[in-house]
Amino acid sequence: MKRIEDTQNHPKWQCRWATRDDQEALLGLFESSFGQAMPDGLWQWKYAWQEKPGMLAHIENSIVAYYGSIPRTFNFNGATVNAAQICDVMVAPRMRGILTRRGPFMHTADTFLSEQAGPDKPYRFAFGFPSHRHARLGEKTGWYTRTDTFLEVSWTPRIHRQRIPLRCKTRLLTLQDTVIIDTLWQTMRSALPDCLVPQKDADFFKWRYLNHPSHNYAAYIVSKRWSNAVMGIVTLRDHEASNDMELLDLLGPPEFMTALLKTACHIAHRTGRKRLFSWMTPAILEHLPEPSAAQEVSGVYVTPDYKQMVDKQQLRWWLMCGDTDFH
Repeated sequence: MKRIEDTQNHPKWQCRWATRDDQEALLGLFESSFGQAMPDGLWQWKYAWQEKPGMLAHIENSIVAYYGSIPRTFNFNGATVNAAQICDVMVAPRMRGILTRRGPFMHTADTFLSEQAGPDKPYRFAFGFPSHRHARLGEKTGWYTRTDTFLEVSWTPRIHRQRIPLRCKTRLLTLQDTVIIDTLWQTMRSALPDCLVPQKDADFFKWRYLNHPSHNYAAYIVSKRWSNAVMGIVTLRDHEASNDMELLDLLGPPEFMTALLKTACHIAHRTGRKRLFSWMTPAILEHLPEPSAAQEVSGVYVTPDYKQMVDKQQLRWWLMCGDTDFH
């Protein structure tokens, strides 16, 4: 088993775990890598509470690569497993020509995954949604392999509004709705024993949607109008500039997914949006009305040993927009 120290030496660069003191430099690396600044507060929201948020490579005092992660919890068939969601993978523009096994990007990824992901490691597996280039490199090096597909799907709100609002009512989710969120989460996880479902309890909802530093999401509790029985929660993000509404999350038992989707379409239509869109894996789409359009946008990649377990138990991934990169 490979053992690493706090800092690994290389003839040109060194690897070490990122700390809070690296925030300003890493934000600079983000801007130079992606051509735009990260919104205020987003870095702290993602990483400040973690002891080991990511692995970086540096040359003297200059950070040249970063491989970050966020802890996630998955549930399947009554079991709970800790995972690392890889995000904010970046390399300084001047180093992009060194995308080799011995390059700084490869070294940060290899060091992170060797210590953090696998049996008897802090995380049982690592997963993410890399670009095509990084996915290809990851497969060549054996770090991760494709396990599922992300589809971008969309619906035309006027087609699906029908009479669903007459049977349902909505109200905005608040920080006081802990019991409702937790009850829906327990119901959904029990109803999907053959799916790898990321944990969506009250703590997750408060952190992910209600206390997000950059976006004002709208999460709605959907209930039956006459009995007041809660059916689920839909979480939306309005894209006024493009006239779209984004469906980030659906929380509830599978039998209510269609009603939740139609309620989201009604909200989009009422707001004047022409399209409701989402990213999701095929397992979720099977519980929804046929979309107006669908196309593949990414793959779901996971460390190889865990894919073997997923395949052996015939598990499916239950992932949506809200499970991507937390923007």
